Parts: sequence; C-alpha cells; structure tokens
Amino acid sequence: MVKEVKSIPEAFLKSARMNSMRAFEIFKSKGVWKTRTFKESANISLSVASALIDSGIKKGDKVAILSQTRSEWLLSDLAIQFAGGITVPIYPGIQPEIVSYILEHSESKAIFVERKAFLKDVKIPQGVKNIIVYESGERLNEGYVGFHSFQSSDHGKIDIESIDSDDTATIVYTSGTTGLPKGVVLTHRNILSMVDSVTQIISPRDEDIIFAWLPFAHIFGRLIIFYSVRNAVTVAYAENLAKIIDNLKEVRPTLFPSVPRIYEKAYERIKQNASASPLKKRIFEFAEKMADVCSEYIKDHQPPPIHISLMHKIADRLVFSKIREAFGGRIRLCISGGASIPPHIAKFFTGAGIKLIEGYGLTETASVVTVNRENKFKFGSIGLPIPGVHVKISEDGELLIKADSVMKGYYKSEEETKRVFTADGWFKTGDIVEMDDEGFIFFKGRVKNIIVTSFGKNIAPEPIELEIQKNPLIGSVAIFGDEKPYLVAVVSLNEEEVNRIAKERGINKNFKEIVRSDWIRDEVRKIIDDVNLNRPSYEKIHKFEIVEDVWSPESGELTPTLKTKRYFIYQKYKDIIEKMYS
Repeated sequence: MVKEVKSIPEAFLKSARMNSMRAFEIFKSKGVWKTRTFKESANISLSVASALIDSGIKKGDKVAILSQTRSEWLLSDLAIQFAGGITVPIYPGIQPEIVSYILEHSESKAIFVERKAFLKDVKIPQGVKNIIVYESGERLNEGYVGFHSFQSSDHGKIDIESIDSDDTATIVYTSGTTGLPKGVVLTHRNILSMVDSVTQIISPRDEDIIFAWLPFAHIFGRLIIFYSVRNAVTVAYAENLAKIIDNLKEVRPTLFPSVPRIYEKAYERIKQNASASPLKKRIFEFAEKMADVCSEYIKDHQPPPIHISLMHKIADRLVFSKIREAFGGRIRLCISGGASIPPHIAKFFTGAGIKLIEGYGLTETASVVTVNRENKFKFGSIGLPIPGVHVKISEDGELLIKADSVMKGYYKSEEETKRVFTADGWFKTGDIVEMDDEGFIFFKGRVKNIIVTSFGKNIAPEPIELEIQKNPLIGSVAIFGDEKPYLVAVVSLNEEEVNRIAKERGINKNFKEIVRSDWIRDEVRKIIDDVNLNRPSYEKIHKFEIVEDVWSPESGELTPTLKTKRYFIYQKYKDIIEKMYS
C-alpha cells in the first residue's frame, strides 16, 4: 500500500528521491530513443516551476497546456503544480473558438503550446502573459519563449508544503457531446485517492513500462502521468498515432492503456492480413475460435481440456505469438476505457495471451470508477468498483457514486454542480447500468442519449452502434429517432477499408466517388440488415445515409476518446436526418 502524501508534487518528489537514477521517461528525439531519469525529469520540472514563479505565477493561478502527448507535457504539468498553480489541459484538435473560450473561462495566466500553429485563429485573452513553445525549431515572436530556455536554477521559491490536499490540482474541460465544455475541478485529494485505489488493483512492478499515446488533455490519458508519478513507473511516449505499432515493438511496454477503437483497428488489421489467401484465412478463423473458447477458461481460472489445449498451442504458434510480438512481446495487461469495447475483441486478445480488461470512469471522478481485475473479470462488463468507491443504482437505472475521487464541482457553475448531485450527496453519472449478483457492472447507455420514440419506446443507441461498428467497413455511426416513429442512422465509413476493398475489386475511383456508389450502399445495407435481424421492431434501423466525411476529434464529430458527439452530428447533418423521415 502506498504511503499518504498531500499533493501530486510531493508524490513525485518522493518517487524521484527513492528512484533518482531509474528511467522515468523514454522518448524519441531526432529519430533516436532517449531515456531520462527521475532525477533529470524532476530537475527540469523544478526549473520550469521556478521560471513560472519568476514570471508572476502565484499559488492558485491557472496555466494551460495545448499539445500532443509528449515529455514536455508531463514536465509542464508537474512544473505548474510545483509552482502551486492549476493545470488547464486543452485538447490540440479542437476548434480555435473553443480554445479561446477555455483560456478566457479558466482565466489562464500562461500557456504551454507545442507549436505556434496550434494558436492559429485563437483569440488570446489579455490575461495570458506568457506563451511557452515546446518545438525548439520555431521562430518566436515577442510574447513567446522556448520551453528549454524557460527555466531557472533557483528552486528556493518552490514551496510544496503550502499545497494542501484539498487545493485544486487541475481544471479539466470535458470534451462534451453537447454545447460548450464544462470545467471539472479536481483536487490533489481527488486524484491521489483514485490513483491509490487503482494501485491496489494494478500493482506496479520494477520492470513496468507504461505506454503513453492517449491525449494527456483527457483524464484517462492523464491517469498515466498520475500512476507513473505515484508509483515510480517508467513512461514511454508514442511518436504519434500512426507510429503506435512501430513504437510498441521498439519500447516493449508492459502496460498499455487505450480506447476500444485502437484494439478494434488492431483486430481489423490482423483479420485483413489473414485474408491474403484462403489458407491464411482458414488459419485465422481457427485461431479466432480457439481464442474465443480459451478466453472463457482463462476467465474462470480453469485449465482447458487436453484437446483444446493442444489446438490452442497450434494457434499460438501460427498466429498468437506473432500478435504478442507486434505488441512488443512483454505486455502483461491492456486496459480499455473511454467507451465500451465489443466483447469479442476482448476475448480475442485475451485468448491470444494479451489480457485485455475493461474499465469505466469519468472526468468528474478523476478517471477510474470501476475496472475488471487481472484475475477476476467478465467480458462485456465494466468491472467492479475500485476500493474506496461506493456505488448504487437509482430507480431509473442510473449509476450513482460517492468517493474521495469525486470532483469538487464545475468551475464557475454552481447550478450545474447542484444538478449532478443528489440531495444526500451522491454523484449522478448520467449512465444507465445493470449489476449482476457478483457485483459486476454492465454499461447500458447514457441517460441523455436514450431515444424515446413517438411510440414511447426507450432505446439506448450505443449497443446498436457498437454492433454495427464491429464491421471494419464502418468508421463510426450515429443513430437518431427521438420523438420519431423509427430509428435512422448516419454512417461514416472507414476510408482505409473502403479503399482496400475497392482495390481488390479493381475499382479505380477516389474515396468520395466510392462512398456515393451503389455497391457501397449495398454493403452497408447488408451490415445493418444483419444487426436488425435479431432485434425487436422498435430497435431496427429503418433508414440510413452514408456521408462522405471521415469523422474525427479534429473535425468535431468525435470526442478525444472517439465517442460520437450526437448533438454536433445532428446539427451538421440535420437536413439529411430529417429527410429520412419525410
């Protein structure tokens, strides 16, 4: 059990003192992998903190970070808190007007930014006095300063003893599926209580390397920082999203937190490669069946029958060992969060020797609320509550929570804060769940996403969307039907898979031309017909339209964890959606 500390800076300094020469960060610079020790990282963070104090940052001041996941992000986060400040993370792909809103609303006094281009079209509030740029090759105007020169060796002004556990550590603006983002106020106590609970479940090991590619602006990605700082675990950064597979092989991590879409894409790629020949396809289908069968034995801690074990060994030699090697060969645990993962994906990787467990959390709860255990899990479940988190289910099926990890409230929004708490202090998650007799919780949908048709039928769209998205041809899908007689779907295709199929068929057209073609429409219709087959009439999708856009967080249709922003999608395609009802 970890020892009590008051703040994140205190936790990091304890880890750094006890593990000064141990590797804390692994990152690529100019094509070469480099390692930075705890001592070196601590020194940089303290030096940046000193420079922040020299620039006028005082205890309680807000400082923003606008960057992709990288070493400087983590070091800046720690530096802000060493200075007694409050970190305001901003996702780098969002619209400039939202960046401006967050800077203004949070009253940020400074901002760390990856490169100047990230601030293009952003209206910088007058209160922002310093802009610190990570990229060393940037030509800097007045008011900008380079990260590596923004340091002071005078650490004497830093006073972490003055930071109390109930002081605010960070204000995280939720990506939100509707309207403007809300600032979630999280204290040092909120974060440390959550991390200490997770540590009881996922015990750190000396050889652990945790792989960081998730956006640190998102609370799930930020958990990597908090867990590593608290437990002296090495962090390895991906170069970018496109290099994840290459980087996994190079750094060989042991812990891999990710969102479901990455595991789905990996599965799709494996399946796609297996379709290169009839023999490879049969081998993959055999291996997939073995993974499905053996994953149940793994879940139940039962040895499979001898004949199943022998067939699994054959599948392992032909397929599974190669998959493990693609993940670096040392993964002991994959953690999926941010959205529901299809059970067959979790079964496939677990049966292949890469244990994949699902968890659930919210920004408002400093990340993790429930998670499956390494040796106690159920496929399709979001797991059991972590230690210290108390849960109950309301009469309407909504998950309610009480814990030290629950936020202080929404920044500058007392009314909104009151709305999400019951009279007796339970936090209302907004998620509909069910609990089995062993206490495992199963996610059923968002309260605000529940579709109530004109016939009075209540429908959770997420499970239907998830089933449609199992097919690699589908990128994302959003279902609508509130106060309407039937369900309709807006479909965005997987460009890579569309182009692959087109090439196989000898179709020499660009993506947008293919999307408008009859054969693509027929393929999507088959997928939706299959999903409709075993559903009651009120859950069947009666009409659909395919759009040319490939949805992403940058274009606004998806959140940073790749969930659909239903309100945004409805506003963008309102005419198309309403036409399906005319």
